[in-house]
Formats: sequence, C-alpha cells, structure tokens
Amino acid sequence: MSLNPFELAAAELLHWEAGRVPDLRACTVLLPHLHAAGPLLAALRSQVDRPVFLPPRLHTLKTLIIEVPAPGPVESDCQRLAQVYDVLLQAGVCRPQGLWSTARELVDLFDELSAEGLQPEETPQCLLARVRSAYGSRVNRVLEAESRLVLELWQAMQQGGANDPVRDRALRLALAAGAAPGPLYTLGLPRLSRLEEGFIERWAGRQPVRRLPWLPALPERRILLDAAWQADGGVPLRQRAAALREQLTRSPLLPDVRLLAAPDLEAQALAAAGQVRRWLAQGLTRIAVVALDRLAARRLRALLERDHILIEDETGWTFATAAVAHVLDRLFALLQDDCYHRDLLDLLKSPFAFADLAAASRLGIVAELERAIGREGVVSGWQHFAALARQVVPAALPMLARVDAARARLADRPRTLAQWQQDLLAALADLGADQALAADVAGRQLLRLLQTLGQQVAAHRGHYAFAAWREWLALQLEHGSFRDDSIASPIRLVSLPGARLRDFDAAILLGADAAHLPPASGGGVFNDAVRAELGLPGTAQRHAELRSDLSDILCHIPRVLAIWQARLEGEPNPASPWLEVLDGLHRLAWGLCLRQTMACPPLAPAPPAPALTWPKPARLPQRISASAWQSLVACPYQFFARYILALAEAEAVAEEMEKRDYGELVHALLHAFHARHPHLGETTHEALVEALLHIGREVFAPYRRKSYLTLAWQLRWERRAPAYVDWALAREAQGYRWQAGEVRISRSLVLPCGGSLTLYGRLDRVEAGPAGQAVLDYKTRSRASLRDSLKWPGEDVQLPFYGLLTDAAEAAYVALDDDKVGTLAPSGDLPSLTALERDRLIATLDALQAGAPLPANGAEQTCALCEMRGLCRRDHWPV
Repeated sequence: MSLNPFELAAAELLHWEAGRVPDLRACTVLLPHLHAAGPLLAALRSQVDRPVFLPPRLHTLKTLIIEVPAPGPVESDCQRLAQVYDVLLQAGVCRPQGLWSTARELVDLFDELSAEGLQPEETPQCLLARVRSAYGSRVNRVLEAESRLVLELWQAMQQGGANDPVRDRALRLALAAGAAPGPLYTLGLPRLSRLEEGFIERWAGRQPVRRLPWLPALPERRILLDAAWQADGGVPLRQRAAALREQLTRSPLLPDVRLLAAPDLEAQALAAAGQVRRWLAQGLTRIAVVALDRLAARRLRALLERDHILIEDETGWTFATAAVAHVLDRLFALLQDDCYHRDLLDLLKSPFAFADLAAASRLGIVAELERAIGREGVVSGWQHFAALARQVVPAALPMLARVDAARARLADRPRTLAQWQQDLLAALADLGADQALAADVAGRQLLRLLQTLGQQVAAHRGHYAFAAWREWLALQLEHGSFRDDSIASPIRLVSLPGARLRDFDAAILLGADAAHLPPASGGGVFNDAVRAELGLPGTAQRHAELRSDLSDILCHIPRVLAIWQARLEGEPNPASPWLEVLDGLHRLAWGLCLRQTMACPPLAPAPPAPALTWPKPARLPQRISASAWQSLVACPYQFFARYILALAEAEAVAEEMEKRDYGELVHALLHAFHARHPHLGETTHEALVEALLHIGREVFAPYRRKSYLTLAWQLRWERRAPAYVDWALAREAQGYRWQAGEVRISRSLVLPCGGSLTLYGRLDRVEAGPAGQAVLDYKTRSRASLRDSLKWPGEDVQLPFYGLLTDAAEAAYVALDDDKVGTLAPSGDLPSLTALERDRLIATLDALQAGAPLPANGAEQTCALCEMRGLCRRDHWPV
C-alpha cells in the first residue's frame, strides 16, 4: 500500500528521530500553515506503535515567534504609516489625494528591504548607485530625488528607538534559534526571505536542520506540469509532447481535471455550484474553492447559501465591503455632502443604528419622515430636515438629535488619529450603533479593529483634518478583514497559497482567467529592475511561487475544475496563460482537450403555463379619485396593487426639476393669476402678460435657488405666457367667467348593491359658461398627445369623472405646451358621457363585490410607466 505525502514526510521524520520515539517534544516542525498540522500528526501517530506518543512541536514561523517574548517596544504599523505620511506631506513630492496609499506602499517596501537583508548602515549614496545602475540612462533629476527621499526615509526609520515589526521579528527569530531545543524540520515552506533563511542557518549552527520531503500524491501529473511549465521555454511544445508520450501512455489529468469556459459571471457561478452539489452527492467531504475572483466567489456563496449549503471562508472579507461598515459610510457622507437626504434616510434605516429603539416604531417614523421629505422636496441641508421634522414629524426629532450629536463629534477640526478614533466610537454610541455592532459577528470584529487602531496610534501626535483621517481609516478597513468562525462546512473558500499541503478531495479554481492567474502586478515604488538590483523579489519570483502553488494543487488534489468567464464586458476574456500552455501540450501529447466551452443551454420547450389566478379584492375602497378610477380601467391589477394593497411608491425627492414639477408650478401660477385678475377684460393685454410673467417669477423663484436648471423651465413657460393670455381673453369673450381654481371637491355615490362610494378630486379651473358650469383641467402637454388620449371613447376617464363630481355642463383639457393654447373636449356632450361613466363605475364595483378578479391587462402603453411591472412579472410573461 502506497503512502500519502504526509505519511511519507512522517516516515522520514521518524527515521531520523528513531532514538527519541515516543517522545518527540524536543523536535520542531515548521509548516506553511497550521491546516497541515492535523494530517501530519495523524500520519505520525499511525506509524508509532506505542501506547503513549508525545508529538513534536508543530509551528509556522508566525506561531514560533509568538512564543518568544518581545525583546523591546514595537512600533505599530499604523504609527509608521502616519510617520511616513507626515514626511511625504511635508516634502510635497505627492498630491495629498491618495497620499495614504503611497505611504502604505512605502511602509511595505521598507519591510521588504529589511526582510531581504539590506543594511540600514549602508549610505543612501550606495543605495542610489544601485538605483542608477538599474535605471541606466533613463534616470532623471526628479526620479533620483524621489529615490533619495525613499531610501533616506527608510534609513531614518530603521535608526529609530523602537523596533519596527520586521526588526522585532528578526530579534525574536534570533532568540528562538539561539535557544534551539532540538532538531528543526521544515515541510513545504514557500520561498523564505533572507531574514528567515538566516534564522534557519543560525538554528543549523546549534541543532540539525532537515527538510522533510513533500512528494506529489499524483506523480504522473508532476511530470506533465514540469514539461508544461519548465523554465527552459526554448524547447518547442511539440518536442515536449513527444517526450511526454514516451513517459506516459495516457493522460494523468483526464477525466478528473477540466478547464471550463463559462459564458458570463452568472454561468460561472452556476457551473461551480452545480459541481459542488455533485461532489457532495458523491460523498466528498473536503472540497476547496480557490477564490481567484472575489466577485465570482461572492456570487457562488450566495447560490449555495440559497440551497442551505454553507461555505467556511478562510480568506475573510475586507471590512470595506462588509455590511457593518455601511453605518460608517453613511455617517461620513452626512459630514461631507451637506446632509444629502438619501444618506440621512439610509443611516436612519440602517439595522446597525438605533439598536436601543424598537425596530417597528423606528422604521414607521422614518417612513413618515421619508414621505414628508419627498412631499416637500427637501434634497439636502441639515437645517431643512430639522425644520421639516419639527413641523411635520416631531417623532423623528430624537433620532435627528442623536445624528446631529454624532455629526458634532466628528466636525472637521484637526485632531490626532487616536482622538479621531475615540470620537468615532463615541459617535457610534450616540447613534446606538455600538450595541447593534456588538450583537453581530462581523460588527464585533469591526469594533475591535476600531479600538485597536486607536491604541496603535496613541503615541503619534500629528493632527489631521477630517478628509485625511477618513482616507486613513478607509485604507485600514480595506486591509482589515473579518472571518465568520462559527461556520463549519466541508466546503472551504481558500486562497491559492492556502491550498498548499492540504488533503482536499476536490478543488475548484474559480476565476482562472488571465487577469487573476497570475494576478496583475500592483506596480509599486520601484520597477522589477530596481527591485532586482536591491535584492528584492520581482514579478517573475512572485509568479513562480504562484505557479508552484498551482502545481501543488494539481499534483495532490484528485479532482480539479478550473473555470472562468469567457467574455467580460462584451470582450473575449482568455484563460490563464499557464492553463492555456497546459491545455496545448495536453492536446499535442494525447489529442485530447482539457478545455470545454460551456454553451448556453438550448431553450427547452416551455411547459404549459399554469392558468393564472388573479387576485380578488377582499374589500372595496371607500374613496376613489379620478386617477384611481383611471388605474382600474387601464389595468385592474395595477389598481389592486396601488389602492387595495397600498403599495404605491413613496414620493421621490426631485433633485432637479422634472416635467411633473413644472406642471405643478404652472397650475399654481395660473391659479394665483386668475385669483388676482378674475375679470381679464378690465386690463390690457400687455399688462396681463406682464402680471402673468411677474407671478411666474415669484412661483419659480424658490426652486431656482435649489437648482439653476429651473431657469430653463421658467423660460419655457414665459415663451407660452402671451399665448395663454390670448386664449384666456378669447375664452372670456365667448362668455366664460373664471369662478375658482384648485378646488377640492368630493361627492357620495350611492351604490345599488348597498352602501356608498366617495368620489373626490381637485379641479384646476371652474367657470360659469353660457350652457352652465364648465370644468377645465390644465395639461402641460401638446394638443396632439391630448387628442390621442381622447381618440377612443371610454379610455380617458378624467373629464367624465369630473362630470360625476360636479354635474358640470362642459369639461375640457387646456393644452399649454404648444405655441398656441387651446381646449380639447371629448366627443359627445358631457352629461351623456357622465351617465355612461357612472353606469360603468357602478357595474365594475358590483362585479368586484361579486368576486370578479383583477387581472393585469398588459397594455404596453400602460405598462411602460407602471411601477408595479415587477410585481405582475410583466417582463416574464410568455410571448
């Protein structure tokens, strides 16, 4: 029976330590991660035939260092970051925007320089000589000045009093090596820095150091991968394929390793989810999902969780993308954007705010405030929201007061980073967010991070404005991550290096395209030539490590699916070049293709659609307006959703003036005009036009202060004002006299089936005419569109409905959006149309009372602007 790689490594260790068995506590084994500890311990125990077994110490370099006491104070990463930021800001070599990110890159570079053994005692001139050597003739004064600043800054920070994290690590490793208790074994470690190599060498000076073998579980695959990714790329692929055929008679990859090109992101996630389900159905209990593409991983997790399949995430998610950070974003937005209404409402609705208030009552108050904001058109401005709450929604005042207190704590006053963090935590307490965050697994980790950040910069005395602190905090949230340790699942979300030395049954490489495997280089302070001159690893070394990680997966995990989306934003999205070479070599060697293209599945004949069951109203409305009756006529389902279920959309705040707002202002100014001039014939045409323009300017003025675009709407009206006066004078000459405007009216309609229905509405203009009362409705539409509305009798119900309300002799629309203003009335006399409309309304209500359903008519003209389109699933009806 062949041994697996962990058993082979255990056998090697036991061979060297046969004299110590069963007590191996003096031995130390270094692993790349602690996930390998369990399988190695199990392999050791299975090969020690003793009742008692004392295993060796299993460590990573990180856990080994933790056991060594710190030799002195350690300067936190956050403090070093702030120091570098201050120097860069003072030097003026970079723009303030994005300066924290630049400082972060420099701190990472300094750590690399220290870890790779460059001596801070070396003069900046010597280091600059290396930079010049790398750049050659391309070096210039600016580049040399920036390089000098970077190197001098690194040297100055190295000579500081406290240890930086790399120096602390070096000292601890030296202490650990100096106290080496016994032999040291390494298993599958990745590339070590020179600092870490020095630790191994110092240990070897006191105790034996040996490398345990990590042999491939599937050695034939190693032969294939070495041929595909060999360093000597000069050997043609056909020659490599011929050599492979001599060594291997059949493919070591098929049928268990596949490359799958999915059409898009959703197809990629669906294919991965389907493969996971199949593996689970086969009884596999150790499945890895290597998250090369985080967006695809997020979608895959959502699909699996929908089927109650959880994923244990080892990689974590950055706080910047977490829902718990949303409360911070909204609070900060209120400080920078003059309290934009959507930011305020988002904060008030957040599940991570006001945890000390009952959720139902809080959300009810917020909904009332939202309706008031939409009704009054308040876009921004804290004083406007406070005034609106005092006048309309006093119940919202306590919440707004707490938001205002939180805003006051974070007012833009320069302070230290530690003070900013302290004030942020206090602001979260003002909002009741601390309680909500403490009750959430990610929220607790976020609170700990915010507290830790404040502690780490407590000694830094630099003062920062709000914008600089917010950028610093955003960078920390981007680099900080949280993990949900409460989930235990057979499916693990891992990184590519995190899949090394793991005993998985199967793995999915999710997002294995050229953009993610290998990932694009992040640039950095120095290019690869300078990094090589300074002894730092470059892109080639990083890619070699990643390719080694990929090779380890393919050589140790039996079943592997590499999947990516073949098209991205309409453009071809190629697979990883490493996988392309592997597939090409495989085809040449055995004539078989690893790559498959996931075509969109053919449309199967649709099953017969079940008979639709439309709702029946449990109750009838007690009141109905012209617009509600129009909705019932146009689409009964729309009426049901809007008026029976009361699902009408909340009124949105108009941030810029829209056609509807323009119409309301025109209605208001015409009402004011006729109230001041009820008898137009007593005034000259010029005076009337001037009066109408003056009233228009008064009405539009408050809205011009909100948006300069309002002026365009005002000018649109002013071009039509003379035509309106012409029409009004002509109308008065025909014997019509303005009586009232904006009249709210209601009337009770007795129903034959018993009971009554209240009809209600608002009349734009009521006149006394030659034949009796006339009702006019202003429309900021063209005559042509109004004529189309009245073309088919019974389709437009507004004017006959006004006849029901008033018993008027005439009703018509006034078209205001043409160069010539005019009236349009329905064909036929109004009393006859009113009687027909009354009969139709009563018959419809009788039918509803008897249980008639309320179907969706699906008329395109009605559906085009209907907010209930998603509710009736209009877009998914069979064609």
